[in-house]
Amino acid sequence: MRIISQEFTYPLWDEWRKNSFTQGLTGTFTYDGPEFLTFEVQNDPDTPDYGKESGWCLWRKNELERPAGADIMRVTVDCKANPLLCEIGNDCGKESGVAMRRQREWQILWDAPEGYMDVEYTTEVEPRDVYDEQNITWDFTTNEFVIGVHDWAATGTNVNITWEEVRDVRDAELHDTDAKVGQTDAPDSIQQSWIDYRQRLRDHPALMQARGYEPFQAIMMFPVVPKDMRDPSLSADPTDPYRDGAFAVDVTVAGLKAAGKK
Repeated sequence: MRIISQEFTYPLWDEWRKNSFTQGLTGTFTYDGPEFLTFEVQNDPDTPDYGKESGWCLWRKNELERPAGADIMRVTVDCKANPLLCEIGNDCGKESGVAMRRQREWQILWDAPEGYMDVEYTTEVEPRDVYDEQNITWDFTTNEFVIGVHDWAATGTNVNITWEEVRDVRDAELHDTDAKVGQTDAPDSIQQSWIDYRQRLRDHPALMQARGYEPFQAIMMFPVVPKDMRDPSLSADPTDPYRDGAFAVDVTVAGLKAAGKK
């Protein structure tokens, strides 16, 4: 199979993770991959996955020669004519794409009060940011593929959540952190960080409402969880007694002190 490089223009959403394309924004990208991709589609109308693409594209000879199931329909796509679909459906990947995702800069989309989590976005987008590779379906009426949008709902965010449900999540977190306060063997600084965290939890719904945020935004802007002695990887502070590896270091230092060598 010939590998091609095809530049294309594709529609961009109006706002990060928002399923709206009214402003006519576009992006440019280059598809690098097989000239043709064959998609496998569930064609049994009695299944909940009817019309859904399997998530695995075929292009090698041995793959194409493999028999398909009775409930599977194969559709071959010319990637020169449909580069966006092939870019979203292509499973090959490329190193430049991985590097871009690691190096791109992120900016604040929704600015949270101090002590709470900001929600970020990037302007250095690629098609897979905008379109959902897990939601490619075949429309049996138009005989065309439909690519779902990678919006907030596709990330698992409940965009219909209510303030009552936000408070329920807050209450559950308060319950789960009851034991974090009142620990007589924990340093005062650790104790205070959990006391402050729990107060931010109590303030969270009213504070976010006062700032004009919707419930689905607020659920992503909970307080920053304090460093936890049971999860030292959360801390990179070299002075933090609960940083990763600190326990082993402190034990070594204690041993040296006991031996009079430190």
